[in-house]
Amino acid sequence: MIGEHMAEHGVRFLRGWVPTGVKLIEEAKDGKAPRLLVSSKQSNGDQLWEEEFNTVVFAIGRDPCTADLKLEKAGVQCSEK
Repeated sequence: MIGEHMAEHGVRFLRGWVPTGVKLIEEAKDGKAPRLLVSSKQSNGDQLWEEEFNTVVFAIGRDPCTADLKLEKAGVQCSEK
């Protein structure tokens, strides 16, 4: 839901790409955002891609680490995913 909300408000998500570098082209100044060159590689191929942005946010998956929380005692059922 958060991702959908962000996309509706102009945030562009690039899925299926692995960032290989972020280079500062121009520092932020006079109220303007910085200019950043992002280099990426296609996650399931060899295609390379670069584009300029003013903001970059990285998000990665995370292991939920729920095994020791005894969630089953609270009636919570967990899947393998």
